[in-house]
Amino acid sequence: MSTDQKQNMMPPAVNIGRREFLATGAALSVGSLFASGAKAAAGQTIDLPGADELVPEKMPTGFSRSEMERRWKKAREWMKIEKFDCLLVPAREQGSADVKWLSESVANWVVFPADGQPTLIFRRRQERDEILEKSPIEFDLRISRFNRSQLLIDRLRELGMHNARIGVGNLSGQMRKDEGGVSYITMSRLKEALPKAKFESAVTMLMRVKLQRGPEEIAVLRLASRVSELAVRAIVETAGVGVMQRDVWFNVFKTLLDASGEAPAGLSIRAGHEANTARGRPLNEAMQAGQICSQELSGAVLGYYSQVNHSICVGPPAPAHWESAFKYCVEVFHTLLDAAKPGVSFQEYSELYRRKVEEKGTAWWGVVFHTGGARGDGPRMGPNREDENSDLVIQPGMVFTIKPRFAIEGVEAPSAQIGDPVLITETGAERLGRRKLELITLGT
Repeated sequence: MSTDQKQNMMPPAVNIGRREFLATGAALSVGSLFASGAKAAAGQTIDLPGADELVPEKMPTGFSRSEMERRWKKAREWMKIEKFDCLLVPAREQGSADVKWLSESVANWVVFPADGQPTLIFRRRQERDEILEKSPIEFDLRISRFNRSQLLIDRLRELGMHNARIGVGNLSGQMRKDEGGVSYITMSRLKEALPKAKFESAVTMLMRVKLQRGPEEIAVLRLASRVSELAVRAIVETAGVGVMQRDVWFNVFKTLLDASGEAPAGLSIRAGHEANTARGRPLNEAMQAGQICSQELSGAVLGYYSQVNHSICVGPPAPAHWESAFKYCVEVFHTLLDAAKPGVSFQEYSELYRRKVEEKGTAWWGVVFHTGGARGDGPRMGPNREDENSDLVIQPGMVFTIKPRFAIEGVEAPSAQIGDPVLITETGAERLGRRKLELITLGT
């Protein structure tokens, strides 16, 4: 039977959204939702120092006024360099990192002038009221369910932006959406109402201004990294030969939710395939002996995410080259960790990774440097992405996941992979994870 035929005979994926899962009651046991009858090897786990400290009661409740003032000051310094008099920043379907960074809100639009009070435009009154109650800093707040372009026009006129240079977020060059996502109607109305103003893309500026994190952001990303590691332990404790992927997925989801009180940002798990082929869903398929379990695991703290990866062999017999491939992948990770120093270009860094992998095998393709932050933050970089931000240089305060991969001889998919977030310091890089980067074969 061909691989395609086997794939066509697989049971259909069970696609349950986060909202629906939460509505059922997150405290329900995995078994009460789906019962496969299979269990993982008893007593298997991994050591995570300080894991008992990761509970919602010990998580931060928000960013301070001084942190918001730091962000605004930095944004305005960059605006001066880019000669923007004002920013118009919309929410994005694939993650509103820009809106969050400027406002810590779920606003549909942020009007952010180089001087003066920023404006948040919401669709619902409840969203506005939440900011009134919780925000440590003051905004001009407006509500419009329809015709939001008129509120944008009104505010720009109030700010005297008739002849201004206005930077627009999500206009063009957006990660994963190079032609942007701003409404044609909105832009047409803005240009008609303010014919002498210049509207230009601020996508690159909005991405890069966030890359060097402040102390509060670093503390939150450090916590998010530790929460993400709990997912690796949950997989080890749940997965095994014959166990349904959906059971593992729900157990990991609940583990991350219980740790920070927030639903995970990214949760793709799959045995025998690359993790991203699961597309963040629980699947109705059983794990099999000798398969390699690949994952993309991102816990959340204050809406900030930090990805962890740790390939695991589901159970014996392991592929013949599994151990050597995994251990070499860890060696590559440490090479990259040691080389992550301020002043090194990401292009040079990517080439170092490619050369290191090619010394013994293949699988240098894909994203290798995965930015930490809010949903929609970028960039995602690697050796075959030279056209994306190739001029970027590693700088102190950056937080990103290094996630090299190395092909396992005789295994079509997935590759061996290890991924852990790092903080760039003045002299090098500090790994944020606490688990041991060890070979894991379940049932041994």
